[in-house]
Amino acid sequence: MTIQQATMITEAADTHVDLVENETVLFVDDEPRILSAIRRLIRPLGLKAYFAESGADGLQILKEHHIDLVVSDMRMPEMDGAQFLTEVKKQWPDTVRMLLTGYADISSTIEALNNGGIYRYISKPWDDIELKKIIGDGLKIRRLEREKRELQCLTQLQNDQLQDLNKNLEQKVEARTEEIRQTADMLDLAYQQLKESYDSFVRVFSSFISSRETLKGLPQSVADISTKIAVALKLNETETKDIYYASLLHEVGKLSLPDETLTKPERKLTQNDREQYHNYPLMGEMALTAISGLEQTALLIRTHGECLDGSGFPGGLKGDQIPKGAQIIRMVRDFIGLQTGLIDIERLSIDEAMDQIKKVAGKKYDKNLVHWLEQFKNDLDLAGEFINEIKVECHSLVEGMRLSRDLLNANGILLIAKGHTLTENIIDKVMTVEKLEKKKLHFYIEK
Repeated sequence: MTIQQATMITEAADTHVDLVENETVLFVDDEPRILSAIRRLIRPLGLKAYFAESGADGLQILKEHHIDLVVSDMRMPEMDGAQFLTEVKKQWPDTVRMLLTGYADISSTIEALNNGGIYRYISKPWDDIELKKIIGDGLKIRRLEREKRELQCLTQLQNDQLQDLNKNLEQKVEARTEEIRQTADMLDLAYQQLKESYDSFVRVFSSFISSRETLKGLPQSVADISTKIAVALKLNETETKDIYYASLLHEVGKLSLPDETLTKPERKLTQNDREQYHNYPLMGEMALTAISGLEQTALLIRTHGECLDGSGFPGGLKGDQIPKGAQIIRMVRDFIGLQTGLIDIERLSIDEAMDQIKKVAGKKYDKNLVHWLEQFKNDLDLAGEFINEIKVECHSLVEGMRLSRDLLNANGILLIAKGHTLTENIIDKVMTVEKLEKKKLHFYIEK
């Protein structure tokens, strides 16, 4: 198909998106109507944009033009999005890569995460405001990485010059040292911004996993309380972060299981169901092992189903064979599961669930960990978690209201995170989503 020419929009840029002049974006999708919709959406951003209707055309554009960011559809004939982005990573590793995907494409999305090194995936149908923000964030990451390399080169040059200074020129040495310190501070700031973007990716991926209605693990709640216990135990920052990530992603392996298995409580699984179910931690580890920075997280996911007495899964590990982080996640996950129906048909109250955990303290769970869980148990009282809020219909929303819960669409996909303050523009957008899906959205507002 004919490669569509670059589009340069000169209208005023969206004030909510941080862009720099001459930044370029390539959109690849085999459906012209999708490309037309994106063209209209980015018109106010002032971007130089290229459009291609196949992976081959997209590669040709990349050979002919400098591209800062690529957004590719997942499902395309001849060369799908995962294959295309893998090739982009090989030839243009500095180009930021994003994937447009639907819920049914989870296995291909994982392939793209592993092989294509994508920065973000964007669920279809997308939210216009969120898509523009994601594009802006991606270009910002590209900018930060470029600036980081420049700063590293500058630091190296300054170090080389410092070696040649005469030892009698103490004032010059002090001046150079101050310049280096300032450069290091700038590098630290750039690294922190990159780290925050990485954290954001993990949270978004977790919300994608949680959108499957048959999952009852409440990963955000598991992550919150597991992190509190890790801090109470005075684990170091890296260990605590690994526990947080593993808690958010501990159910990723369940995406490979059929709904009829996941709808049953664990104590009601048949022998055949149990054989499949007990392998989900292994599937979760496989999905994450190849992602740089998540190796320790993947290990905690593999072992989070194990119990102190060896009665857990998938490996029947005992005692110190189980990482401390995995022991924390298993205990908190079971405590929540007793209240949500994950463990048994009957959903227990917070006190009943705590009693069940304490009965097997020293057997299934470490006694010291159970002690700390009891200290924080009220933070997981699912029945009373949202007392200070009101439920509001879409037509009653007012600018300035603040969400007390995540706003999810009909398919359970995260639209707006809790704590976000509503604006007139956002209210108009969610009204549009409600009309398109023909289902009412549930808004919970802080009192």
